[in-house]
Amino acid sequence: MARWLLQILIISSLHLISLSSQKETRFVFEDFLDQEDLYLDASAKVHPNGILQLTNTSKYQIGHAFYDKPLELGSSFSTHFVCVLVKKQNIEGGHGIAFIVSPSMDFSHAQPTRYLGAFDASTLESPSSHVLAVELDTIWNPEYNDIKGKNHVGIDVNSPKSVAVAPASYYSDIERKNESMNLLSGEPIQVWVDYEGTVLNVSIAPLKVKKPSRPLLSHPISLSEIFPNISKLYVGFSASTGNAVSDQYIMWWSFSTDRGSLQRLDTSRLVELPYLTGTDKKLLALFIILFGCLAIVVSAILA
Repeated sequence: MARWLLQILIISSLHLISLSSQKETRFVFEDFLDQEDLYLDASAKVHPNGILQLTNTSKYQIGHAFYDKPLELGSSFSTHFVCVLVKKQNIEGGHGIAFIVSPSMDFSHAQPTRYLGAFDASTLESPSSHVLAVELDTIWNPEYNDIKGKNHVGIDVNSPKSVAVAPASYYSDIERKNESMNLLSGEPIQVWVDYEGTVLNVSIAPLKVKKPSRPLLSHPISLSEIFPNISKLYVGFSASTGNAVSDQYIMWWSFSTDRGSLQRLDTSRLVELPYLTGTDKKLLALFIILFGCLAIVVSAILA
């Protein structure tokens, strides 16, 4: 009896030592001006005001942004970010943004359009691709288990074919029901991804809404089955365009391997979004000129 108790104590002690040896990693980008820990490629860039842009309204683009230090993702991690997808006037918006977990930051093989810059046709559904993605997709691809409609959130494992998918919405704790969201509204969207044990939870909400009490997606996931080495993984974002195009931004990003220490969002400190681009700026300038001419004419008549 005493020997059995001693064995339990030894095993429990070793387990606690193992848990305590896992170093907590925590970071936050309130803006992206400090790029020391940021890896960007392809069309991704940081604006002078600190906002991160993954793609613009040009066709067949890919943009990636990663925290450039490998992380040990054990039994849990949490991330919270704010993104904005702005479609070009009179053109279909697409293709979307994905939060990525990968053993590498090299996505030179990836393709744009429906592959979201994270996958490619040759590795479709292949375990060798080793990618976990949470997608905010704005194009309907029925061959990838997408829900009918251009506005959905999905969990992808090694493939753009989602293992879990739901229409873009959030649970309103005030109304006690799901409220739909338009991913291409041009308004900031909050996204939470929480991994605990063997379950991945995903939630979204408008900027002024607190984290919903019920996740939009909840799906069993085992990181150790997806990745051969969970002690060296990278986290970041991927986005792409095709014939359908959008300006796709990340405004703020917080991450922690300890769910309880995830830094909270202060909306008053968010960077401003450069909404007016291209045609919008020309239209605004034309409106100002016409309004000025009208004001001069009215003033002359009154005089």
